[in-house]
Amino acid sequence: MGSIIDNAEIERQAQAHALTSRLAAAESIRSLLDDFSCSMAQDAVFEDVAACVRRASALLAEHPRRPAHVRSIEGALTGMGELSELGPFTGRLHPLAPPFRLVLNGDRAEAYATYGHPHQGAPGMLQGGFIAATFDELLGVVQAGVVRLTVDLQISYRSPTPLYKELRYTTWLEKIDGRKAYVNGTLHDGDRLCAEARGLFLEPRQLPF
Repeated sequence: MGSIIDNAEIERQAQAHALTSRLAAAESIRSLLDDFSCSMAQDAVFEDVAACVRRASALLAEHPRRPAHVRSIEGALTGMGELSELGPFTGRLHPLAPPFRLVLNGDRAEAYATYGHPHQGAPGMLQGGFIAATFDELLGVVQAGVVRLTVDLQISYRSPTPLYKELRYTTWLEKIDGRKAYVNGTLHDGDRLCAEARGLFLEPRQLPF
C-alpha cells in the first residue's frame, strides 16, 4: 500500500505548516456553497448573507496578496511540494473542490470523493465538466512531480455519475516517451464504470514561470 492522504493526515500537515485556520476557513466556505446552492430562503436573508460575505472579503483585502497563493501552498498538506498537481478541483484549500482521500502508490493513484449540490449538472448527477477537470489534475499527480502540460485529454462518459455517493478515481502512468507522458484513468461508482480518461502531457523545454 502506498502513502495515504486522508483527513487525519491533512489535519496533521495543516498544524505542522500553520494552515489549520486556513483549512477551517476553506471548509466553512465549502459548507456555505452547499447551503447557498440549495437554500430557498427569502431575499431579505440573502441581504444579510451578502453583507457577511462582503465583510469577510474586506477582512482578507487588508492583507498582502500573491496570485495563485492557494495553489502554491496546497502541496504542504500532501507533501507534494509547491508544484502539487492538486488545484481548484481536487485541493483541500480550494473551497469548490470536495475533500479528497488520496492513496498514492508510485505511478498509480486512487482518489475518493463525494460531490454535493454545488457540483450538480442534471438533477442528482455530477456535472461532466468537473469530471474532466478532476481527471486533468489527477492524471498529473502520477507523473512523479515532473511538470508537464496537458496536450490532449479525452473523456469517455460511460454512465451517469451520482451526487452524495463516494466515487473512486483511479489514474496510472502508461508510459514515458521522451518529453511526453501517456496517462490513463477511470471513475467508478462502486463497481459501475462512470467515465474513462486518456491524457497526453508534454514536458515544456522551458517553464513559463
